[in-house]
Amino acid sequence: MRENKFKTSKFHKIIFTISLFVVLFIGSITYRHFEGVSATSRKIIHTYEVNLELEQLFSYIKDSENSMRGFLITKESIYLNPYYTANSNINSSFSKLKNLTKDNKKQQQNLNDLYEIIKKRLDYNGEYSDPDISKNIEKTKKFKKDFNESSKLLVAIRNKINEMIQLEQSYLKKRNSIFYEQISLTPILTLSILLITILLIVYSYYKTNKDLERLKEANNILSKSFFLNSQAEILSSFGTWEWNLITHVTKYSDNLYRILGYEPQAFISSNANFLEFVHPEDKELVVGIMDKIVREENLEPTVFRIIRSDGETRFFRATGKLYDEKLRQKTVLGVTHDITDEVKNKKLLQDTINDLQKSNNELMIFDESSRQAEILGNYGSWTLNFETNECIYSDNKFRLMGFEPQSFVPTMENLVARVHEDDQEMVTEALEQAQTSGEIPTLNYRIVRKDKEIRHFKTVAKSFTDLSGSESMIGTTQDVTEEYNKNELLEERNYELEQNIKELSEFNHVASHDLQEPLRKIQTFISRITDKEKENLTDFGKDYLIRIEKASNRMRILINDLLQYSRTNRGDNVFSQVDLNEVLANSMLELSQNIEEKKAIITYDSFDIIEGVEFQMQQLFTNLISNSLKYSKEDAAPEIIIKYKKVKAKNEAILNDDSNDVYHKIKFKDNGIGFAQENAEKIFLLFNRLHGKTEYQGTGVGLAICKKIVENHGGFIFANGVPGKGATFTIYIPKYS
Repeated sequence: MRENKFKTSKFHKIIFTISLFVVLFIGSITYRHFEGVSATSRKIIHTYEVNLELEQLFSYIKDSENSMRGFLITKESIYLNPYYTANSNINSSFSKLKNLTKDNKKQQQNLNDLYEIIKKRLDYNGEYSDPDISKNIEKTKKFKKDFNESSKLLVAIRNKINEMIQLEQSYLKKRNSIFYEQISLTPILTLSILLITILLIVYSYYKTNKDLERLKEANNILSKSFFLNSQAEILSSFGTWEWNLITHVTKYSDNLYRILGYEPQAFISSNANFLEFVHPEDKELVVGIMDKIVREENLEPTVFRIIRSDGETRFFRATGKLYDEKLRQKTVLGVTHDITDEVKNKKLLQDTINDLQKSNNELMIFDESSRQAEILGNYGSWTLNFETNECIYSDNKFRLMGFEPQSFVPTMENLVARVHEDDQEMVTEALEQAQTSGEIPTLNYRIVRKDKEIRHFKTVAKSFTDLSGSESMIGTTQDVTEEYNKNELLEERNYELEQNIKELSEFNHVASHDLQEPLRKIQTFISRITDKEKENLTDFGKDYLIRIEKASNRMRILINDLLQYSRTNRGDNVFSQVDLNEVLANSMLELSQNIEEKKAIITYDSFDIIEGVEFQMQQLFTNLISNSLKYSKEDAAPEIIIKYKKVKAKNEAILNDDSNDVYHKIKFKDNGIGFAQENAEKIFLLFNRLHGKTEYQGTGVGLAICKKIVENHGGFIFANGVPGKGATFTIYIPKYS
């Protein structure tokens, strides 16, 4: 559109110049024409003036002649006055003619001739202008002769004047002819100027009308462009501005207000107001930019921060350039773009690039470590493209087969050829199945290495579709010869273990039934001796009897504890919903007599329902409360505090777990005798006791059972003790749902 405007403007200038030239040319011709007419008119008038003045001259000469004759006839001096007046008029008229014909050499010559004749005549007449002289010579021969000469001279004057008049008449005739020709052209020229002027006016109107139509179209296009530009500013988050360097007046587009967080035209657009939005740390930068614009009349792309009206910090990029308006104005047109998203995206892109570089380095490390892992793990990897049947082996896959890396083309045929003949059919069927179904079962087969050694291989594979849609199979083949040999040995050991377990089961049966039967009989006989024969025993006998009774009781407790420990080791425990509130109530009921005897104070929180084995949780609570009662101080009532809450693993440093896994945390705290923290691990060992059996009863199995129960539930148990101040047992049971 700008190019069309330029062409139209240039065309107008050319037409205007041509029209002006034509008008001036015709005007100059007309002017010259009228000048010619005027000059011709002046010449005609000049001719008439010359003729009139010649007639006037002749009239003055006749007046002079008549006055002289009157004087001579009448001798009256009164006639001399007109004579002198006429002579004066003759001189004056002759001077006028001299001046009128100064540009005409021929008439000047005639005037000179006329002057000589007139002078001669005046000389004749002058002699008789004195009255005294005229009286004496009036009738002399000389007078007559002079009078005759004077008459002849008057005729000569008349002839010369007529000659001059005729010459002027010839001039007049020519000038009238020229004048009439010029007058006849005047209407034509006037009409031509009028027609040309009308044509120029009509053409100007036509072109102006056309230009108005183009201007309307251009305005329409400009309106559309302005609308599209406004929408583009909104969509692209930028605004435009103008800064007049002469008047220092600035103008903002509507969207520049919007990206600043205001409605359009919400405040006066000025540099001072804009600086109010600039981030304090960037104000010096922006002030420097404004000074640079004034100096250099230009603005290179510059990034700075602003704080919007809602307090949000945004990144802006501004650029500007001087626009020459050709009106002695200097205006910098600029664009300010909100590039916050671009800055964030660049940062994200840079972070992504850094991550990719890091990932690439990690992949390189992983690739190299994979190579090393294949060697250390004695396995190799491979891929099979279903579309091209192309197969790729890792370096260690070649080594497993007894070859150097990439020493032969890795095809399925080459693989099958190296498989043990007894396993080739199985491998071939698996490969055919992979071609049709895209899956391959786990294969255990033998291959014959290059050195003829037979090795056992295990292959697992999985179908894979890459980003291009190409389907392949990725597989791993491991040399499991040593594992195979170990499995054979393990099977032998398992058989032996099964025999040992069977024997242990028989021992457990003996411990739970056969050993308890003679123990019950011993305790029965001890009870009968105590009831019937105790008084007949000596003091030594009574002491031995008491010791036998205590030993049998410890034996019974030990057998029961071993049975309970054995039960916790069984793997057939079924998890269910366990209400810990009921578990605690049952444990306190079971230990109620001991609690009352010790006058123990037990405080506890409310518990949630957990996933667990109910009888084991019952045993856990009972053993821990019983342990606190057993190791209480003699001079203080036992105080047992039971706390419960749900926690996340990452918030419990003792678990050394940064995950968000949830645990049930149960804490048993007492004010008993406590223990040294260095023994915190030992107290959970089977048959381990920190105190002599004479000080505190026990088998050293209870806390071992507690630990086994917690481990069966996938949890953890920790003990903390301070000698003389008490002990704390903390349990973590995972929340499974």
